[in-house]
Parts: sequence; structure tokens; C-alpha cells
Amino acid sequence: MEFVGEQLLFIHLFLSFPLLLPPLWNLFCLFTKESHTQRLRSLAVTAPAYYTFLSASLFSGLVIWAMLGLIMDFKILTMLALWLVCFGLEILRHKRQKLIKVEADISKREAFFRWAKLKYSLDLSFFAILLLWVI
Repeated sequence: MEFVGEQLLFIHLFLSFPLLLPPLWNLFCLFTKESHTQRLRSLAVTAPAYYTFLSASLFSGLVIWAMLGLIMDFKILTMLALWLVCFGLEILRHKRQKLIKVEADISKREAFFRWAKLKYSLDLSFFAILLLWVI
């Protein structure tokens, strides 16, 4: 049974490492693309991949947590809480992006992009800290 737990933990880490890629790519695009349309398009293109990686890491984490008997551990609760924060902020970003797409006011668009940079910086730091903490 210990071998199965180690394999599941390896799979969870394998599915969690790609969580670093969408925030990295989005930050790269937010800082390098000049056009608002290009920025919005790059955010929209990476969103499905980000949701997929978030769901894969959640599913594998829940399987491991169930194998542990759903014990309340600080690491597990921290991972779950940070996942919920990242997921909630991504949904909020998606809703704001829909509104910004038709917004003509440049200052509102720039405020959205500043907020998106902060959001993806937080996501990246959360996932990096969690991965370094677990390894």
C-alpha cells in the first residue's frame, strides 16, 4: 500500500508542476505585448489549459487525501485553501475580462491588466511555494 501512495504522490506532483506554466506565460504576455487585444487574446487562450491543470491537480490531491482517510493536516488544508483562492481569482479574472473586452476606457483596461499581473504573480508564488514545500 505504501508503493501506491508514493506513486499517487508522484502523479500529483507531476500534474501540479504544469500549474506554473500558465501564470508564467500570462505574465510574459502581459509584460511584453503592447496591444490590449493581444494581451486579452493570450489570456483567453491559456485559460482552458489553466482550468485543466487546476482540475487535474485537485483531483489527484483529493484521491491522495481520501487514501489518507481525509485527515485534517496543515499541509493539505493549506494546499486546498490556496487552490480555492487561485481558482476563485481565475474565475473573477475571467468575468472581468469579458467586461473589459468591450470597454473603451483605456484607464479601466490598464487597471485590469495591473490586477491580472498581480493575480498571476500571486498564483505563481503560491504554486512555487507549495511545490518547494512538498518536495
